[in-house]
Amino acid sequence: MDLKDLDAAAPGGVYLCQVGKAVSCGACCGLYNTAESDRDSLTAMLWRRTRRFSVIPRELDAILGFAAEIRARESQTRPYPEFHHCPYIGMIGREKSRVGCLLHPFADGNDGVDFRGISYYGGLACRTYFCSSCKCLKPDYKRILRAVADDWYAYGLIITETALVEAFFQELEDRLGRAILSRDILGHGEREALIRRLIDIRRSWPHRAVPERFGNYFFEDRKYPKPPLEVGEGDEIGTRYRVIFRELASAFSSREQLSAAVGIFDDLFEGLVNMIQDDSG
Repeated sequence: MDLKDLDAAAPGGVYLCQVGKAVSCGACCGLYNTAESDRDSLTAMLWRRTRRFSVIPRELDAILGFAAEIRARESQTRPYPEFHHCPYIGMIGREKSRVGCLLHPFADGNDGVDFRGISYYGGLACRTYFCSSCKCLKPDYKRILRAVADDWYAYGLIITETALVEAFFQELEDRLGRAILSRDILGHGEREALIRRLIDIRRSWPHRAVPERFGNYFFEDRKYPKPPLEVGEGDEIGTRYRVIFRELASAFSSREQLSAAVGIFDDLFEGLVNMIQDDSG
């Protein structure tokens, strides 16, 4: 895929959807809005769908029947009840190594025919909707995350977290005293690894207040806002990471937990700043 061509057509100038052999985002299709949203469970679900859809005739009744079969077979428990989960999301690409739409004209078996009009939102929405990260995040932030991500599961969780990503990079910029550029990170293995640490933190954060709401409801109607930031009685949040902790949907039950969480981000930012300043100094 030629990302330069896709960038030219994307809102905000940086394409974020299908960005690499194993990296893509299916969050707007409700990928994480499932009863079990851990990586193993989602991978197994997507592969079952992909294998089953591969033998479905590309006819209207058969394709609709596939969706009905999926709904009957899989749990319909949704952490975000008003966030549609599309039954046509599966594994795509030559090696089936990333998540995507089984109805897309480029998907296997479709012979260039666009079946997305059959989906819940219709083909127009699938072709034209872009999440707020596309429009709101600085291009360099997007280029960095797009380039360092190495896994569809973790990438989809972080790239839609507009406020979290913005707070993280703004903190880094405050410490540097200047704007962060993609060249500050990309091509530097240790720095890229620290950015991947942020991606992993989003996936594995142990202080989530509502564990079952693992995905992110990022639509503008804000029906499911992040829970208020809470700590144990007598504790105060006097840290510069307030926005980051809120966007991670955190809840701390003790000063020790809060202190440990602060230490994670202190180490992360100090490591990045030292590397970048050493290079420029």
